[in-house]
Amino acid sequence: MRKIAIVLGLFLLGIGIIPIKYFTTLLDSKDSAIIVNKHYPFTDDYQDKRKLAKAVDNIFIAEVIREVENEQYSGNPNTQFLVRITQNIKGALLGDITVNQEGGYFKEKGKLYLLTYEKSPLLKKGEMYLFAVTATKKGYFEMMPKYGSMLLDNEDEKIKQIEEFRKILAVN
Repeated sequence: MRKIAIVLGLFLLGIGIIPIKYFTTLLDSKDSAIIVNKHYPFTDDYQDKRKLAKAVDNIFIAEVIREVENEQYSGNPNTQFLVRITQNIKGALLGDITVNQEGGYFKEKGKLYLLTYEKSPLLKKGEMYLFAVTATKKGYFEMMPKYGSMLLDNEDEKIKQIEEFRKILAVN
């Protein structure tokens, strides 16, 4: 009789834990995160692609393979992504590298938030981007918000951006 009571107690405990775990997982869904957008303190007008090209070490086309890590820097989340370089425009990087994007997910008081700068969405796995990055001592490459990555929707957009940056770099 005592064994039945123990088994029944464990069963009821299990039934109680599963819904709590399921509900908590739903609450932590990245799709339901509260978006917090901050202004980024740019040192120049990087909307001007000539200034952007001068300010960074490398410009290249790459596909996002996956998110690899999250870290805090000055109390704010940063998200690192593994990217596969397909074409260099400035510099000579090869293969897969890690790119750091300022912003990312964090929890505060039980709620999930997504910090973005200048309304720049996080990079997406499987998408192709033009990246403008600077090497860091931490072993990854830093991209600035808004201007450090440009989603390339199609091959025509990719070719247009490559030609535009090559012309800029040829003059400088």
